[in-house]
Amino acid sequence: MLSPQGMCPLMNSRSIGMSSQGVCTHFKRDDPEPNYRVSVEYLGRLEIAVSGTFTGKFYRFTPVQPAQQVDPRDASYLLASGLFGVAS
Repeated sequence: MLSPQGMCPLMNSRSIGMSSQGVCTHFKRDDPEPNYRVSVEYLGRLEIAVSGTFTGKFYRFTPVQPAQQVDPRDASYLLASGLFGVAS
């Protein structure tokens, strides 16, 4: 189980160089959920858990499973942090 120390405030952090305006401005809250996902890979070595800024969905990345499919509305924030990359 992931400890509270393993929870990452990344998605609400301004310390990663994101403005309070956010990165993704072309999505609207009332847009329907997209029918595709973006494969995102955590570039760190430890376990990390984040909640998507846009959807609030919980994403957990581990050394065993560093890549997963992410809602594109959340992916833009993850990728902008520099801690994640597009999985190949």
